[in-house]
Amino acid sequence: MSGPPATLALLRARPWHVGMAALAGGLALADSEPAMAIAVAWLLAGGLAAVRAAPLGALAAALVLAGAAAGGMRLEALDAPAQRIRDGARVELHAELLTPARPNAFGATAEAGVTGGPLRGARLLVRAARWAPLPRSLSVGEEVELEGRLGTLRPGSRAPPSGFDFDAHLRRRGVAAELLLERAHPTGNRRGGLAGSLDGMRERAERAVGAGMAPGEAALLRGMVLGQDEQIDAASRADWRDAGLAHLLAVSGQNVMLLAALALPLLMLARLGLRTRFVALAALIAVYVPLAGAGPSLQRAGVMGLAGIAAMAASRPASRGYALLLAATVTLAWNPRAWADPGWQLSFAAVAGILTLGLPLQRLLRTAADELIAAPPGRVRAALLHGLADGIAITVAATLATAPLLAHHFGSVPLAGLPANLLSLPAVAPAMWLGMVKIALGQLSAPGLAAAEAVGALASAPVSYLGGLAARAADMPGGQLAVPLGSPQAVAGAYAAMAAGVLAARRAAKPLGPRMTGWVAAWRGASRGRRRALAAGVAAVLIAAAAWVPGTPRTPAVLTVRFLDVGQGDATLIQHPDGTAVLFDGGPPEAGVARLVRKAGVRRLAVVVATHASRDHHGGLAEVLRRFDVGLLLDGGDGTPDPAYRDVLRTAAERGVRRVPATAPLALSLAANRLRIRVLSPPPRPPGPAPEDPNPRAVVAVVTAGDFDLLLSADAESGTLLALALPEVEAMKVPHHGSSDPGLPEALDRLDPEVAAIEVGANTYGHPAPSTLAALERAGVRTFRTDRDGTVTLTPHGARMEVGTER
Repeated sequence: MSGPPATLALLRARPWHVGMAALAGGLALADSEPAMAIAVAWLLAGGLAAVRAAPLGALAAALVLAGAAAGGMRLEALDAPAQRIRDGARVELHAELLTPARPNAFGATAEAGVTGGPLRGARLLVRAARWAPLPRSLSVGEEVELEGRLGTLRPGSRAPPSGFDFDAHLRRRGVAAELLLERAHPTGNRRGGLAGSLDGMRERAERAVGAGMAPGEAALLRGMVLGQDEQIDAASRADWRDAGLAHLLAVSGQNVMLLAALALPLLMLARLGLRTRFVALAALIAVYVPLAGAGPSLQRAGVMGLAGIAAMAASRPASRGYALLLAATVTLAWNPRAWADPGWQLSFAAVAGILTLGLPLQRLLRTAADELIAAPPGRVRAALLHGLADGIAITVAATLATAPLLAHHFGSVPLAGLPANLLSLPAVAPAMWLGMVKIALGQLSAPGLAAAEAVGALASAPVSYLGGLAARAADMPGGQLAVPLGSPQAVAGAYAAMAAGVLAARRAAKPLGPRMTGWVAAWRGASRGRRRALAAGVAAVLIAAAAWVPGTPRTPAVLTVRFLDVGQGDATLIQHPDGTAVLFDGGPPEAGVARLVRKAGVRRLAVVVATHASRDHHGGLAEVLRRFDVGLLLDGGDGTPDPAYRDVLRTAAERGVRRVPATAPLALSLAANRLRIRVLSPPPRPPGPAPEDPNPRAVVAVVTAGDFDLLLSADAESGTLLALALPEVEAMKVPHHGSSDPGLPEALDRLDPEVAAIEVGANTYGHPAPSTLAALERAGVRTFRTDRDGTVTLTPHGARMEVGTER
């Protein structure tokens, strides 16, 4: 049966599927013009009538319109708080913290729900500047008095060139407005009821998951089992993203599946009845979903899991496709704008790919595994082979199904993702199961926390493996493929091309059937020794392929200076051929400078220089000190009370790093006296508080290797430089990100550099200033900028200097 009769039979056999799909589609159209829903309903009715399913078409059209109407009413309810917002109004209100505070370049942000007054029920994004911070002790569920000014959201009006509309993103999350914080004061109260109970469970879970583990590993495990990535450092987050493993740090359907796989055997051992087991499992899922943040993918997984459990309890076969459509309908009924969220799209695309591609591939791989075993396999061997087949099938299907969406939203596809996900299979389930055991133990208070600490030693092994795998896979050459699918039409075309490719592959594979039968027969007829030898050879090739994933790159063969692209900040890395490496500053914390240093081939840092207390200079140094063996920290903090800078010093002390004040005169000899650092400024500071402006007393240093001299002056401008005995140099870093500096021409005249680098990123300060660029051009200095050129690499070759750029 083919053509319309086959289509008609399929539709008649799946009327509930058609109806649920129509309802979900109507909900998704709720935020569109009414004419759009009417047009879709008309096309759907006409299309089904064309295949002689007019009654079903009429029902589907009605459900589309009903869904659009219901979704419209839901959106009115979600948007009601925003109607009460007056832009720029100053307010004092009580609110409950709904999300942990997330640090950013300007302070931190958190979401809060207003608990009283005219704005009761409104969800606000609280923007806390560094001078008006949210108290560090605040946790989710605590009540706080907030004062500040409201700002309305304007979706579509503030989208940057990247295309990401943050206001639209907030609106999808149900945020009514922004609150520019002026003051925050905890009241000491917490929310009660079910939400308050979940807050307590979540706090106990957070403590238990991190118990007995190093801070970095604990942060990763919290991300894997609780969806909390706030404490994961920028370098690790970037590694997992570029390795295609970021989905492991965002709880999803995999978590629900593994929870069920862990809980069901335990419920069976407890000798509970079938219905009781299903009820207990449903209760576990219902608690775990909000406990882990209830993101779009977890909402979908929870609904699908509960639907599957209900079907099993009723002794009816569950339809995976129907469960997926039901999950889409439920999540869209709760928030009709959810479909526009990239996480929602990726989650549903992954599951759809598993259903359409993964299940056939799973059956094929299982059959192949069984056929290749001459003797009937034992239960353990069959379980291992089938588990491996399932893991490969699911990974391949989900990777292919999400690739066009990744390209659309992020401009690239992680080619390293497929091998990285396959290599992660042995560690993911143990890590998540141990994390879930720790969550359960944490609910038992002190005794449970002690037990969770003991489990931490076991959980560290798989988590550490995954962290190392992410770091190595992220560094694979060509691991990221730039595929900018900029429009929905391009995404649709990509999926159409993939579908055509799958159909072509199926047709091409048909002639291989007889050959495969002959190969299997030859395999079965071979002696046991020959089969074992061949299996060992294949295993050796796979192990070699896994080991090929590159580790740390080699140390450069010549002196290399890298002006690292850390955005609006400073980070300069000097590498000597003997392996000696020196890092001046670490950029802002979100830049992940530790990852850039690792990718440059650094294994150990002889010296780290903190030129002065400024977030865009010292922000990434604590992470560097935690990740690398560091010989010496030159401390240019000048006695600052800045908490973030004090954290750098505290980390150095915890790691046993020797600390020396970076005051002039100071000279260091490294690499058997072939690399020297001379600190020209600042002189020792007289007693008293640190100056409010740290820039004039930032470290000014000259790095010398043979006949090559490099001036690094952080944010110290000509007012500081011209008072020093400046030598002639071959290269320099332009002070203070190229800010306006009237004395720069005189400084350039005395320094006479050939090459200059401006370490700068997107900013609102006007850096680099036109006057600075003009001064450099008049002086005949070859000038490079990290905002345009990316990381700038300088390698001196005698009297000649070679400059390479990332872009």
